Formats: sequence, C-alpha cells, structure tokens
Amino acid sequence: MRIFIITMDDPVQTKQFIKHIIDNRKDDIIGLAVPKGDRLTLSKGKSKYEYLISLFLIMGLWHFLKNAFISVFHKLKKKGSKAGFFKDPTILGYAKEKGIPVYDIKTPNSKKFREHLMTLKPDIIINQSQSIIKKELLEIPVIGVLNRHNALLPKNRGRLTPFWVLLKCEKETGVSIHFVEEGLDSGDIIVQKKYRVEKKDTFNSLVKKNYEIAPIAMLEAISLLEKGHRDFIENDDKLATYNSTPSLREAWIYRKGRMIKKNYSFESI
Repeated sequence: MRIFIITMDDPVQTKQFIKHIIDNRKDDIIGLAVPKGDRLTLSKGKSKYEYLISLFLIMGLWHFLKNAFISVFHKLKKKGSKAGFFKDPTILGYAKEKGIPVYDIKTPNSKKFREHLMTLKPDIIINQSQSIIKKELLEIPVIGVLNRHNALLPKNRGRLTPFWVLLKCEKETGVSIHFVEEGLDSGDIIVQKKYRVEKKDTFNSLVKKNYEIAPIAMLEAISLLEKGHRDFIENDDKLATYNSTPSLREAWIYRKGRMIKKNYSFESI
C-alpha cells in the first residue's frame, strides 16, 4: 500500500493523529505535504475574529487559553528550530525524522505538485488539510482520497461538528472515514465508529473522544482497503445535514445552555 498524506500543521489535535498513522504505517508512506492554511482558515466573507470569539464561548476559558498557548508556543518553537534553538516541532519535522519525503507547499491543487504526485503513484491519499481537493487531484490515487470526519455521516457535514451535535441535542456521534469527492463531506464511508453522547459531555470532551478514535478508524480503513474491501456504507445525500461555521449568536446559545445546566460560567473539564 502506497500512502501519501496531505495535512495541516496543527499542534493541538491533527499532529498526534498523523503521528499515529506514521508510527503504524511508516514503511508504506511515500510522502507528506503541508499546504498553507490552518484551522482558522475560513471561507470568503467569514470573520476570523468573530470565529475566535465563538470558539471562546464554545470551548470555555480554560480550553481556549490552553489551545492558544499550545499554538503560540508551537509557532515560537518552529521559528526557534530554524535558528537551531529547538528541534523542529512540526509534523513535517517528525516525518522527515522518520525518513519520509516532505513537501512544504502552497496548495495541493497546483499543477506542479499534481504532476509530482502522479510520478509517485499513490494507492491512497489521506487529506487532513484545510484545502478543498479538486477533481484533478482526486483522480490521482489508485484507490482514492480519504478523509477523517468528526461526525456520523451523512449527518453533520461541515465544520465544528461536535458543537452542532451538542447544540442539536443528538444522542450519538462518532467518527467517519470516507472517500473524498467534489461534494462537501460526500463519498462512500469505509469505517464508522459510534458512541453515545453523555449528559456530562461538552464540546471539548467530544473532540477528545473523536481524536482518540480517529487514528484507530483510519488504520482500520487502510487495512480494509489493502485487503480489497469494497462493501462501503452509502453516504446518502438525501439524508445529509449541513453545518457552517457557528455564528456568535449560536455560540452564545450553546454557552448560555451550559451555564444554566452547570450553574457556572465556564466548564471545568
């Protein structure tokens, strides 16, 4: 199995997920690329500052500050590593350390990068970047492009799914590993892991659970595809629900509900 990974440089969750894949399938990984963009990369017309305030309301003070500290410290270490003060903290640095060819690129959809990928002849591409993968790139891998999505597709396509699961008071959630198509979070589902949403669950606890499950689900999906598995779960567009970036109003409705439920301002877990 020839695996190529396209991922963001995210030290909070994505790095550990990708490291787990590397550690378990190192000999099969033929390259790793990091395009420009991160979790704060939004669609045109969306305010980054409004999104940050919404995240503050959704996550609570402690988790917001913790994640901000991790992100800022990561950037400082990244700069320091270029001067030789620190070991490279990025996922590119980790992959390079494991002997995997790495690519620091602007976009995976560039003609030059696509042409290089074609020479590598990947069986699958794992995409965990913020880039929207275009048709020309989707057609390169023999088997397909895979994505990890933090919800039970076809429900809850889109961004920040644990938030929407809680806001809509859904009883279960989980992780889906699916093929990437040109549509938003469409494509047949290879593996789906479910769990119940408990009364005590918060946005932060659901994110934690999802990222504990995600590498297990992705490795299972790769193993199934390697064995020729083709009995996929239909990702039915007729049953799909879609979520956008939460507005300030929606984030406040969630926070107010947590305050009433817990009878204090910020979550302690």
